[in-house]
Amino acid sequence: MKNSQFKRWLDRYSIGRLLRLVSIIIPLALAGNIAYLVISTDSDFLGQIGRFDFRFFVLAVLLALLPWFGQSVQILIWGRVFDVKITPFKAFKTVLASDIGAAITPTMLGGGYAKLGFLINYGFAPARATLVTFLGSLADTIFFAVALPLAVYLTSTWENPHILKIWHGLISNWPVAIAVGLTLLGLLIIINRFRKGVTNPDNDSASSQSISSKIRRGLSRFKNDLAAASGFVAKNGKAAFLACVLFAGIGWCGRYGAISALVMGLGYTVDPVLFFLLQWVVFTTMTMIPTPGAIGGAELSFSLIYNGLIPGEAIPIMTAAWRFVTFYTTVGLASIIFAVSRMKIFSRGNEQPDSSIAEDSEIQK
Repeated sequence: MKNSQFKRWLDRYSIGRLLRLVSIIIPLALAGNIAYLVISTDSDFLGQIGRFDFRFFVLAVLLALLPWFGQSVQILIWGRVFDVKITPFKAFKTVLASDIGAAITPTMLGGGYAKLGFLINYGFAPARATLVTFLGSLADTIFFAVALPLAVYLTSTWENPHILKIWHGLISNWPVAIAVGLTLLGLLIIINRFRKGVTNPDNDSASSQSISSKIRRGLSRFKNDLAAASGFVAKNGKAAFLACVLFAGIGWCGRYGAISALVMGLGYTVDPVLFFLLQWVVFTTMTMIPTPGAIGGAELSFSLIYNGLIPGEAIPIMTAAWRFVTFYTTVGLASIIFAVSRMKIFSRGNEQPDSSIAEDSEIQK
């Protein structure tokens, strides 16, 4: 990977730029959530908010922050495997930067590139940083491949009328989803063609082929990354990868368990396993929402999916509370930690990058 690419990553994911974007996006989104709460919640029910047991709110916040612990430990594990001397605090800062990066990009993109840039800065060779980032996603995938079927079995999902209602709704609305997806894809193609045409009017044919070529390159890169990750884990890191799957599971159980704590705070009965399963549905639908951090769409998805499991009068306040705990609190705390401590993330020269890039040539291939 070229030095110019590293420089672009460092510039794009400098903490100053991330915080400036967060300071604009988050207050606007939070104001929208407050307005939705005030408008949608019955005044009588809103007046009963005092009966909420705030001990469950504190529990929900702690559960939502649990992924920070799990992801930091994973980075430390791979640091030991690759003999990179990364401190727990640097691993923690990398996780926070990834969360902040995810808040200002569409959910499908996430904060992976921010994480990649920080890993490179903290001593991982480029290929190894890419591998660690990919292994994190792979650990998540393995965990859900085990947890979701188990959750379906424990909750007898195939007999649950609420789940069946959601499923039938998704099936009946698939033409709308496809139409929206095609519209967004068309807009992206038009914007891309226009941008290419302005910068290079004589290169229309190359522009028209750019989308398909990018897709092919992306699929090829994913295939190569998966092969490299699988080969590396099989030869060198079975125990480390299994530990990462465990810590990834702890983090996801925490974040997906926050809603159960919030609902119990209002005195309602919950099925934590069913709520875990539905949280996966919500977070999965969020990946199809093109707004930064899935703002707006996340709230709509939550209210539609949990309507019927949570009493109707409590849906607006539970939607706002869930979003506040799992998104605004995590991003806000991460931003505050960076701003207050005045961290200079990309302090070139303070951390020496891993010099064994040549050793990674096999991984890059």
